[in-house]
Amino acid sequence: MANLDEFELDILKSVEDGEWKSKGNITGRTGELQSIIKHQKKKAISIRISENDLYELKKKSLESSIPYQNLIQMLIHQFTTNKIKLSV
Repeated sequence: MANLDEFELDILKSVEDGEWKSKGNITGRTGELQSIIKHQKKKAISIRISENDLYELKKKSLESSIPYQNLIQMLIHQFTTNKIKLSV
């Protein structure tokens, strides 16, 4: 694979070898997160992202059957509640 470092290649190999297992009911968790998002007061914002990132985001949203705006909201919520980490 192009542009992957040794660490990323090691992760990819472990995934392809079936070493990773789901932590649980993905559909249920997605529904839970969508419910949280739906019932919160919202504020409209505007951001600029690269066309490629937007394309990839929309592609992932189609794969998971979640509107891309909801996917963005889920990512932000998970980050702000320390469920996912960001390396800066």
